[in-house]
Amino acid sequence: MQKKRVTIYEIAAKVGVSHTTVAMALRHHHRISRKRREQVLRVAAELGYVPDPMLTALASYRTQTQPARLQNAIVWLNHWEQPEKLRKLREFDAYWRGAEAAARRYGYRLEEICWKPEFSAKRFEQILTTRATRGVLIPPHPTPPQWGDFDWNKFSVIRFGLSVPSPDSHLVTADQLRSVLMAMQRIRELGYQRIGLVIPEDYDQRIGGNFIGGLAAAQKFYKLQALPPLLALEKYYTTEPARGARLLGQWLTKYKPDAVLTSISTLPRILQDLGYRIPRDLAVAGTGIDVPVDAGIDQHSEAIGRMAVEMLVSQINLNECGEPADPARILIESRWRDGASLPPVRKA
Repeated sequence: MQKKRVTIYEIAAKVGVSHTTVAMALRHHHRISRKRREQVLRVAAELGYVPDPMLTALASYRTQTQPARLQNAIVWLNHWEQPEKLRKLREFDAYWRGAEAAARRYGYRLEEICWKPEFSAKRFEQILTTRATRGVLIPPHPTPPQWGDFDWNKFSVIRFGLSVPSPDSHLVTADQLRSVLMAMQRIRELGYQRIGLVIPEDYDQRIGGNFIGGLAAAQKFYKLQALPPLLALEKYYTTEPARGARLLGQWLTKYKPDAVLTSISTLPRILQDLGYRIPRDLAVAGTGIDVPVDAGIDQHSEAIGRMAVEMLVSQINLNECGEPADPARILIESRWRDGASLPPVRKA
């Protein structure tokens, strides 16, 4: 005979609390103390409690089909020193658009909140709790933010990419290593033989070395000529452009690439200043849409934004807050864009 399913009422009777407390504890709700949650989970395991998947699906359906309420906000947390610059980057603005569309679909509104310099961690925490914030999206930041004693255990959290090392939440990002493999294969198919990578070394470090790793793998897998990448610091293309131009010119003269893959948005202008014509003298492709050329990698950034919100809403529905025991990394596949900046090589 099939064993009778253990109910939350039986767990409640065993623990000596209400069935509502048990239900909230099983969902790891932050309003239930850690000690009580652990007690409920222990008794549930002892009794052999297993959630009813049909009831769980029904509860999730009811949550998602409820009309949106004003307080149902997901926060896009902007801790940039110059907050207005964040969404001026097309890649990150696409994250926002994808996230905003997904949030609306689930009955939430996406709200950008800037962590101002005068806000302490506890003051900013109070701002979010006052707004009844349950979910937080952390977009990429040029330097790792200092969160202080901000209590992430009060919120469900998703990060975009690896540039922000903490909190160690689930994250969604592009699969940069596979995208470089894809790009190198396509550039070779178009007839280029000497393919170079120009990328800031400190930038690649922040995202886990995926661009350099992709280049090394592509050179091995596709038998490409092993041109060393140009790995100058990011500041040489922003605050010290003369130095960056000099290093680039020296690298081009020494290694003579016929095509370049780059993440540097100013590179086409620097090449023009050095006397190179794109694509007549040198073909150029970008690793993302912020590089002003029409050929290159499309990191599918709106899809990254949508997936981030889908993961976040799932956490909110399960009352999963703070840093998970086993952080997940969701990688979104990139696509290739053919373009006039990297045309097929004409055969003699």
